[in-house]
Amino acid sequence: MKDMQLHHAPAIISHHVISYLSVIVIMLFLSISWQSFGQDKRPLANNLGIQSPLYLQKKAYKLVWSSHPGASLYKQEYLTAGDAFPNYKSMITIDFVITGSTVDDAVRVKVQELEQLKKTLDVNYEVIGNAATGEKIIDCLIGQTAADDSKSVYERDVYRFKAVKAKSGQKGILLYAASVRQYGKDIKPFLMKLKTEKSVLLNEVAKLSLPEINISK
Repeated sequence: MKDMQLHHAPAIISHHVISYLSVIVIMLFLSISWQSFGQDKRPLANNLGIQSPLYLQKKAYKLVWSSHPGASLYKQEYLTAGDAFPNYKSMITIDFVITGSTVDDAVRVKVQELEQLKKTLDVNYEVIGNAATGEKIIDCLIGQTAADDSKSVYERDVYRFKAVKAKSGQKGILLYAASVRQYGKDIKPFLMKLKTEKSVLLNEVAKLSLPEINISK
């Protein structure tokens, strides 16, 4: 892992307990399986107030799924025209958690999740820090090879973590995630191309202006 050095009873709850609870919230925020997406059929809602479409690598992504599973948690997923779950080719995910925890806390939890995935999947990742902004990126490749090759899947994810204050006033951690996938016979050329073009998506995600969060009250 590479780190470039970013780097009454309720009334008497300690700072350590509050920090612990914040980390638990982050764990719920990040612990979605790499294959879970757009699972429920609840009405689509732009809870984060993000203007759509989002653009990445000259492609337009529109909001297709959203979730607000808890008072502090928000998730939104975006696909390009013609793409669809479950076998999408590329996706942008915007997650926001209202918390007093740090970027380092969020990254630590995500790394723990990736380490757990190594028990059943092919997982490789790198953590990259930006000392100037306090942000961190996890660049990872996750794969699953099946006996039926058509069911094999490899996914490259670039997760960018940033501590932000929403326009609506809430402070927390914003996670911008770019995901690209290939299946079956298309996996091999996908991995070969990744060897020479790995930095392209990474650099674009690192440099793009992150969307402003504006939660409706």
